[in-house]
Amino acid sequence: MILKLTLLISMLPTVFAGKPCCFDFGLPFHVSLPVPQLNVTEFGSSYDSTVFLTASVTRNANLSLLALGQTEINRDFDIHFRYCEPENVDHKNGVLQILSQGVGFDKSYWSFGSEEYNYIASATKAGYATLSDDRLGVGYSEKADPSSEIQVILVRKGQLLDRIPVPKKLVHIGHSFGSLITNGLAATQPSLSAGIVLIGFTHNTSWVTLFELFLGFEVARPSNPARFHGYNSGYLTWGNEYDNRCAFFTLPFFDPAILLHAEALKAPFAISELLSFTSVPLAAGNFTGPVHVRKGMDECLYCQ
Repeated sequence: MILKLTLLISMLPTVFAGKPCCFDFGLPFHVSLPVPQLNVTEFGSSYDSTVFLTASVTRNANLSLLALGQTEINRDFDIHFRYCEPENVDHKNGVLQILSQGVGFDKSYWSFGSEEYNYIASATKAGYATLSDDRLGVGYSEKADPSSEIQVILVRKGQLLDRIPVPKKLVHIGHSFGSLITNGLAATQPSLSAGIVLIGFTHNTSWVTLFELFLGFEVARPSNPARFHGYNSGYLTWGNEYDNRCAFFTLPFFDPAILLHAEALKAPFAISELLSFTSVPLAAGNFTGPVHVRKGMDECLYCQ
């Protein structure tokens, strides 16, 4: 995971624009759209969630049986954002990068630890502005089922926040599950992005079940009551740093201290996020912008 972020940082041009100027904010968004209705209830304990995991990854598993048709979402959700831009006005290039992190992380993924791993610091030094968010159910955003594209449309129209200038171009960058969301955006709304970067991602989902086994499907709240007390039992996490390592890190290509820091910052994920992996449209024939795909040699979730 962190190696992928370091490689992406190395792609950025070197421009000395000072430290990033950042501010956080939350906004309500009205969402009205049909979504699949899933026959999944809250788990009574991690015993129940791991039974569900085992049943989901067997060779005879048929997750389509969980779909009960469609239901309509029609209400407001509160989403939390972080906007960053170059400190030096002269080095702003007018491009806003929309950042989407993977499962199990909030928006702090993009400003992780020291400058060596801090993508936002490197991007703003290169003249880019960035907008990252906590997906629904993650971080400071509302505890609800995930949604993905509403904030992108509002940025394009210059309606997100008065303090954020309307960009000349929007570029979308995703990591793992965030790459899936980004690809889905290019497939369904190809005019919204001038280009996309997909980190830790391919269209081969043959090993999704192995990745899910690594995640372990423990109910988040009892695993860390101090941090996850506000989550119901539909939110899951992996058990410890060793599960985290299996899912995202490969020896000997990381500092063990980084793994421990990543474990301390992990965020819960909703069961519906994992159940939606294969339902996102990927064919983006109408998207005409550049696409850059970068993945690790030992990628677990999305293999070649």
